[in-house]
Amino acid sequence: MKTRVAAQLRVGRIHSLNTLPFYHGLNSREGEGRLALAWESGTPAEINQKIREGGIDLAPISSLEYLNHQDQYFLLPDVCIGARDFSASVLLLSHERMEGLDGATISLSRESLSAAALLRILLKLKFKFQNQFRIDSSGPLEMLAQSRACLVIGDKALFFQSGEFVYKTDLSEIWWEWTELPFCFSLWAVRKKAYRAHPEEIQIFAGRLKAHLEKNLQDIEKLLREGAELTLADERFPTAFGYLFNLVYQWDESMQKGLLHFFDLAHQLGLSPVPRKLEFID
Repeated sequence: MKTRVAAQLRVGRIHSLNTLPFYHGLNSREGEGRLALAWESGTPAEINQKIREGGIDLAPISSLEYLNHQDQYFLLPDVCIGARDFSASVLLLSHERMEGLDGATISLSRESLSAAALLRILLKLKFKFQNQFRIDSSGPLEMLAQSRACLVIGDKALFFQSGEFVYKTDLSEIWWEWTELPFCFSLWAVRKKAYRAHPEEIQIFAGRLKAHLEKNLQDIEKLLREGAELTLADERFPTAFGYLFNLVYQWDESMQKGLLHFFDLAHQLGLSPVPRKLEFID
């Protein structure tokens, strides 16, 4: 009897707190030998580029990355990263109130894609502002020294501290108040070529991913202790706990409506091509 060789899938891994519920406990070999995982780490922007260029097979990608290259990807069902009100990790930091930023030059983190598009949509279509933007790879304080405001995402936004007063505008909260819809920042996607080559293995992975996600979110304290080495004694623990508790990881009808509305507005501003029907794996 021949032993079936496990198919190796190259999986993108982002080392940020909001992706921890997906990865914690997900081993390199899953599915009783039928699946082997090779991890490829990177920032959100790097993971977007790697999967687009074929360097990895599947990963959590920016929702705008999916929209811009829909012909290349299928989506994994049931999982996403989104927010129904505030997110605490997609922030516009500024020296003045939002109302005073018309005409301002704003620095954008290189790590942002969906968040940058969301900011452009809010400034242009909600606030009717005219702004200029500059891409910057430095930290929040350095960006604020160069611009009147800057967009910061992920853990840098969540744990941002400053010695001087800085306004923090949560973009997903503004989106929620404006549209009454959740915002979907990230989707799990697989390259169509990889899925067609290994459909059973990728379905196994999708099932394991969802199971680990649900298990990890049932005990966030344990997840932070084991996966992020944060305990109750750590001053960052309350922020991290509240953050993961508030994020939305389940894909549902309201999240789809929010995503499709974002896609329509991104296309309206010329930030993306015409949205097409969402395509999921079987």
